[in-house]
Parts: sequence; structure tokens; C-alpha cells
Amino acid sequence: MAKSTSVGEIKALVERIEEAFALAGAKGPAADFRRLASTMEGHEDETIDQFVDQTLALLQLAKRGGTHEEVLDESTPAVDRYVQSLLEAGENKDEFEAALGLLKNDRQIGKSQLDLIANGFLNKPTGGTHRFQFKTADAAYKAIRRVFVERAQDESKARIIKRMTG
Repeated sequence: MAKSTSVGEIKALVERIEEAFALAGAKGPAADFRRLASTMEGHEDETIDQFVDQTLALLQLAKRGGTHEEVLDESTPAVDRYVQSLLEAGENKDEFEAALGLLKNDRQIGKSQLDLIANGFLNKPTGGTHRFQFKTADAAYKAIRRVFVERAQDESKARIIKRMTG
């Protein structure tokens, strides 16, 4: 079985890269690698998997929304209604655009509710629990639209395959 890489080994590599950038006079990249190395301080004896798991756990705690159960508690009838209307559009572009238009024009839906709607739309069909963070409302709308297009394309491909295979 392969030996797992330690954080200390990665940190030493990052420090060597930082030194190379510094010697080349690239102050910005050198500073970035210095910051990266500092995040590994005190974790040198851990494996990468352990470090990543701990980091992900800390990021989960730091998220604005908290746990999956807390996210579900934040849900409101309006959030549920919009998620449902977007999902019910299926692959019908006109229905999807109508549902998305209503959402965009609803002045009572704030950024946090929009994040919940986007996460509901992205996660509900697969039963996923990951909570995506969107920097802007536009990013949330783009994610909703992208996933709609992907699902519509997948459905179209599935129909074609079904026709071809009988």
C-alpha cells in the first residue's frame, strides 16, 4: 500500500516554491505561497487526508448557514414554492423561464433566500446535501440556469438513446 503524503512534505514543497518566487523577484506569488505554507503550520505530522478532512469540517462550521438541519429550518413556504416551480418546469424552457422570471422579480426574496432556492434546485433531484455558496445573486441565477440546461440536455440524450436501443 502506498504511503500517504504528510502535510509536512507538502509544506516543505510549498516553502521551496515560495523561495523560488522570492529569488526571482515575484513578490506577489511568493507571498501567496507563504500564506499557504502558514495554513499548514502545526499540522506537519498529519496526512493530507486528515488535514483536508479537518479543514472541510472547519469550513462547514464557518459557513453562514450552519448544518444541513439548520438550512432546512431556514426554508420558508416561498423558498419551497420557487424550488418546486423550477423543478416542475422539467426540461420545458418556457416554463423554466417563466418560473425564473417570477423569482427574479420577487422583491421579497433576499440573497439568503435565493441561496436556499438555488441549493434546493441543485440538490433536491439527487438528494444532495452540499450547500453551495454564491458570492452574488447573479452567480446563483447562473448556477440555476446552468443546471437546468445540463438536465435538459441529459434528458434529451436519454430519449435519443432510448429510441436507438428500442
